[in-house]
Amino acid sequence: MAENDESSLFKKAKQVGDQAAGEVSRLKDVAIHAAEDAVTEAKRLAKRGRYAAEDLLDDAAHRIKRDPLRSVVLGLAIGLCVGMLTGWMVARGAKE
Repeated sequence: MAENDESSLFKKAKQVGDQAAGEVSRLKDVAIHAAEDAVTEAKRLAKRGRYAAEDLLDDAAHRIKRDPLRSVVLGLAIGLCVGMLTGWMVARGAKE
């Protein structure tokens, strides 16, 4: 009788082990597909970002060619503002 109990217990343990192995295999496949999908989406996002940056550069070049004086004045104003802001932050940091 004890031999039958051990045999049935061994069979049950084997079944549980087989089920666990199948589940692990399924989860592994799901994880692989999720990683592949993430890589594909990242590549698409990088490509869209590159296209947007190229469009921005093309638009900027077009605007500079169309109205060069305004572009120079705008660049000068932005440079002065950044310079003043940097100087203010440096002076403020020196006081503390």
